[in-house]
Amino acid sequence: MRIFEFGRSALQAQADLMQHMAIRLGRQAAFLVLAALFGFFALISGHGLLWAFFLCVFHWGPFASAGAVFGCDLLVALFFLLLGRRSYLTTAEVNARIARNRAVTQMRDSATMAAVAATVAGSLGRHGTRKVWDVVRRK
Repeated sequence: MRIFEFGRSALQAQADLMQHMAIRLGRQAAFLVLAALFGFFALISGHGLLWAFFLCVFHWGPFASAGAVFGCDLLVALFFLLLGRRSYLTTAEVNARIARNRAVTQMRDSATMAAVAATVAGSLGRHGTRKVWDVVRRK
């Protein structure tokens, strides 16, 4: 029965791991969507900047203001792009991985011990044990 308990705890640890990974990937996707949105605004501002450049060559009125908006959009888009690309493991995710690995190891050890016990308790084990006992008794 211990094998099933270890298997159940391994599955629970895997479920926790998947939940933490889903939260991390969801946050990452949200930041990438924001980066795409601000990138689109930067593209619109770039068109406005190009229009202002051709309209007012070196007069810095509309061009400077469009350049400032374009620069701010680029900075915000870069910020959210960096936040979206970052993918650090949280401590909860690391703990869930450790718990899962520990439970899987315990399950393997328990299965190994069950196999060894079945061999010893089986007909081959009884026959071998009887032969060893006969050798010990003769001495």
